[in-house]
Amino acid sequence: MKSVNRFVLLDGLRGLAAIIVLIFHLVQQHTLNALPYTILAVDFFYALSGFVVAYAYERKILSGQMQTGEFIVVRIRRLYPLVFLSTSIGIFMALLAVIFKNNITMLQLLKVSALGLLVLPSFVFPQWQTAYPLNMASWSLTFEAFVNLVYVSIVRKLTNTVLILVLVLSWLALFFLVAYAGGITGGFNQKGWSLGFIRVMFPFFAGVAMYRFRPESKENAVAGIILILAFLLILLANWSNYKVCSLIYVSIVFPAIVYIGSGITISSGIEVFLRQIGLISYPVYIMQGPILRIGEEIMRHISSNAMGWLFSIFEFCVVVLVSWIALKFFDEPVQRIFRGQKRLPAGDFIRSS
Repeated sequence: MKSVNRFVLLDGLRGLAAIIVLIFHLVQQHTLNALPYTILAVDFFYALSGFVVAYAYERKILSGQMQTGEFIVVRIRRLYPLVFLSTSIGIFMALLAVIFKNNITMLQLLKVSALGLLVLPSFVFPQWQTAYPLNMASWSLTFEAFVNLVYVSIVRKLTNTVLILVLVLSWLALFFLVAYAGGITGGFNQKGWSLGFIRVMFPFFAGVAMYRFRPESKENAVAGIILILAFLLILLANWSNYKVCSLIYVSIVFPAIVYIGSGITISSGIEVFLRQIGLISYPVYIMQGPILRIGEEIMRHISSNAMGWLFSIFEFCVVVLVSWIALKFFDEPVQRIFRGQKRLPAGDFIRSS
């Protein structure tokens, strides 16, 4: 049986996507119109998640080694600790707003805190667009949980024929989303929050399909580097027709990247880099919200454009540092407790899902 490190390229792509999401949020502090396709990194995460979940658990579920309840517990254990930590920081920030700014009440804070810790949307503050005011990145976890429940509920009957049917139906729903909303969007704001249920289905089950029909792995560092560069170009591009291009990205490009990436192994020096950014990908993604919220308050007092950009670079470094600290000194110890292990295996791809 091959090592879990065979998918280190996919793990590295996940890390790059998380970093690009961070860059997007930092750029948004200056302009709202730049890097429009970086928001689709979440849809790439969904496709990767489908691949990883199927790879890690499908055989166990089908063989009877893992029951539905066990699957749910495992997924909560893997994802929730950092959600709890980042949301708790968001609660602390909101508490400061209650004390010093008087723009929200304690009752509102209690409501939004309970919803945030349950990874549920909050409509407590109609004056703000976001449905996740304590941690802006946690919105995707709501729909990740939803699609995981759908998957574990049907996986025992999910033959390849049924899987293709699910893909066809979910793609038609995705097409409806694009026609209705003007592109792939939804899930993060109060308006259009329910669209996230449509948004998550196709990429996730496309990832499951990519797992089932994945190619044989071959060592090819050059092809891996080319795929990385192409992936960066794809997310940082600024094509004119978002409506059509976003559908192409999610329907074709992202599944193709997962498929191609699953067939490439890398054993050169870049493997170490890919593994490390893969390990920190989820912490960077889920921890950035409350940290950038602090940064936004500081940015209000910076009048110089040049100083504002320098501060954004500083924010980037702070997010990465805090994410690494959260990984090493909070999440990994918690995961060791859950696993009953003294240490985590190095480079565990499934660990970062």
